[in-house]
Amino acid sequence: MKKVLLAGTALVGVAMMAHTAHADLKLDLGGYFRGYGVWTDNDEDATNSLRQFDFLRDSEIHFTGETTTDMGLTVGVHTELKVGNESRDSSTFSTLTTPFYEDPTMTDEAYAYFSGGWGRINLGSEDGAAYLLQVAAPSADSNVDGLRVYVQGFRSDVWDDGAVNFSSGTGAHPFSGNNMNIALGYDNADFRQAERITYLTPKWNGFQAGVSYAAEQDMQDPFGGSFGQSQDNVPGLFENLWEASARWDGEFNGFGISLGGGYSNASAENEGAVGTYASDDLTTWNGGLNVSYQGWSLGGAYKHSNTGVAGPNTDERTWVVGLGWDNGPWHAGASWYNRRFEANAYGMGLTDDLDVERWTFGGGYTFGPGMSFRGSVAMLNTDTNTAAADVDQWQVAVGTDINF
Repeated sequence: MKKVLLAGTALVGVAMMAHTAHADLKLDLGGYFRGYGVWTDNDEDATNSLRQFDFLRDSEIHFTGETTTDMGLTVGVHTELKVGNESRDSSTFSTLTTPFYEDPTMTDEAYAYFSGGWGRINLGSEDGAAYLLQVAAPSADSNVDGLRVYVQGFRSDVWDDGAVNFSSGTGAHPFSGNNMNIALGYDNADFRQAERITYLTPKWNGFQAGVSYAAEQDMQDPFGGSFGQSQDNVPGLFENLWEASARWDGEFNGFGISLGGGYSNASAENEGAVGTYASDDLTTWNGGLNVSYQGWSLGGAYKHSNTGVAGPNTDERTWVVGLGWDNGPWHAGASWYNRRFEANAYGMGLTDDLDVERWTFGGGYTFGPGMSFRGSVAMLNTDTNTAAADVDQWQVAVGTDINF
């Protein structure tokens, strides 16, 4: 009988451990849907042609749970799921051999946050301080020519030689692989999905600052933290990711002003040969200024990176200037974007520097809270100082943006 009682006690203990207390979080469901019809002329040669018209989509579902304790501490958990479906790999050009990947729905961000009068701390997979406080220039359509681009028909593989042959997508650098495309944004977020901790100060007279740290560049093992620590000293990877940024938003004589800058640095785990990716620390910095007055806004931004490559001709820099006008539900805007990849940026080993220049014009109409119709026309030109490789590309994008 005593053994039975002891066994029963053990079972009760296990049951009590299994039913731990749950945080009383108020659950909120959100997300967005961005759907566009996009026509693009990539100006490629006849070797392998690209589709001119297609429907492009970007959508996410967001889950947020939040509560405030009796001590005034706000605690929350936020998760973002990138929603996909069948996705075709365009590395092959036969409709008979093109493979499909089923349901590439994946976690985009997952982090906890703690906030109060002292500021805010983010812990988990979330963008760092350099991006969170970055000042963006006005745009025609922020999904097309904004800080982070979500809709783009321009194909970067054509830029270096005018052909669809993935010649700019080879080697051990971020653009390697047949299905990679260089998005024409300017966000200071070299490793946006790393597991990091970020501290943001409270806003004081419009001023806010932040700092972030991540031990390594990647997210944790998808099966959780039970598989031990990841391997160290791996060639081609970075560690000790530091970010710092500051921003001021204010008003002076009716003019709204936003001014800010950010810096990030990551150390190569195992430096490779000079001229190869991850042969040096990766250092990136940005600055931005935006001025608004009576519905008009004018601003610019700059971003510079050494691309993590030791040696000459390895830098990348981006200039952006934008003009916007907002009147009630109506928006109109235009932007100029110029990005230069030096010949060996990211270890690409091009024959010459690559200049990419894009002009974008467009606007939109807000037909309900968080809902808008948008349209834009973009012209892109590349200059490699080799006339045969230069291309002139066009894009027309019409769609809707719904945030819920």
